[in-house]
Amino acid sequence: MDRRRVRLILAGLTLLGFAVRVAYALAADVPKGFGDDVWFHSVANGLVHGRGFSDPFNSVVHGMLVFSGSGPASPTAFHPPLFPWLLAIPSAVGLDTYTAHQIVGCALGAAAVPVMGLVGRRVAGDTAGLAAAAIGAVFVPIVARDSLLLSESVYGLLIALTLLCALRLRERPSARRAVELGVVIALAALTRSEALLFVPLLALPIALRLEPGRRLRVFGVVCAATIVVCLPWCVRNTLQFDQPTLITTGDGSVVAGSNLRSVYYGPNIGYWDFAGLYKTPAGRHPDTNEAVQSDRWRREGVDYARDHASRLPAVIVARVARTFELFPISPGARFDLANQQFHHIRKLEYVGQAELWAVWVLAVFGAVTLRRRGEPFWPFLVPVALVVLVSVLGHGDPRYRHAADVSLVILAGTGLAGMKGRPWARLSRS
Repeated sequence: MDRRRVRLILAGLTLLGFAVRVAYALAADVPKGFGDDVWFHSVANGLVHGRGFSDPFNSVVHGMLVFSGSGPASPTAFHPPLFPWLLAIPSAVGLDTYTAHQIVGCALGAAAVPVMGLVGRRVAGDTAGLAAAAIGAVFVPIVARDSLLLSESVYGLLIALTLLCALRLRERPSARRAVELGVVIALAALTRSEALLFVPLLALPIALRLEPGRRLRVFGVVCAATIVVCLPWCVRNTLQFDQPTLITTGDGSVVAGSNLRSVYYGPNIGYWDFAGLYKTPAGRHPDTNEAVQSDRWRREGVDYARDHASRLPAVIVARVARTFELFPISPGARFDLANQQFHHIRKLEYVGQAELWAVWVLAVFGAVTLRRRGEPFWPFLVPVALVVLVSVLGHGDPRYRHAADVSLVILAGTGLAGMKGRPWARLSRS
């Protein structure tokens, strides 16, 4: 297939992906309450209106944290900054409504479609690339997160770019390609902080496969590029909160809300308890300094986990199972949770579940296909390992699976393109 035809098909699939995401966004019942979607929307507008990177839900009045976004600004780093920064661009030209920001998120999510196609094409040819892009355009679990004004819309694009840059660096190592990988990892980390783990989990193995004289140089360049991009934000946080603070202050609340009695026992095992978080000693009297408050919550969560260590194995299994939509066991219970907590369209959850199972099966065939072709498939397992690790240390949440979904969609496209005759027979021979 010639390049021009491939590009035209990828462009068409990208437009399809954008249309599907916009349709989902307009049909979903949002916004509700004070979720992350409203946080991103409000912070972006606050940047344009001169409030800086401040908490949209709380203000500091007479040294106390007050639930009101209209008072004196309370500096925040609760979420990484890249997604609100991107949303601030349309806000600056008057496109500052919730729906306008949703459409921006849909465009960012759709931009991942051609990149997934390029990754699939790089490892298994044109058909695999187009199959990966086609799956990515209509894969409901990804579409839902891209449509509901969440940072995953840009995170998926950056995960696909990370895989593409990693493959490029592996094929022909150079300082320029090492810089590319480091910059993309840093941008992903400024979207979701756990992406920093791609440095040791993805960049380091690639460097170790090089000849001894080039290993340290290539890995050093990746690390340097990552640090250079992340450093300004980390310096801002450290100065703002008067103590060393890296990308986010949200980790403390994640640890504390994931280690409570309500999520260690009973039907909510493995989940996160927002209400319970504010019933702890640290939650009842929050500190105006987010970094200090995060430290307090983190200590509470770690202490609880240590005191209930015998319960941790069951909790960890439930966390991972929730992330991969294997728990609760009842599909109806899972779909109700997705609808009530994450604003997903409930009827489409049945389609999404079927697609999810199909992608998992095709991803196995894709890994086998790459192994037979002598192409690397281990880089596609790194996002999966990262998702599992985050779930083990935090709580079970299908949002955490976004990086793995992008990777598995690419493998599924490879598997779909490589299926000829009876795939189970080919899998058995492999």
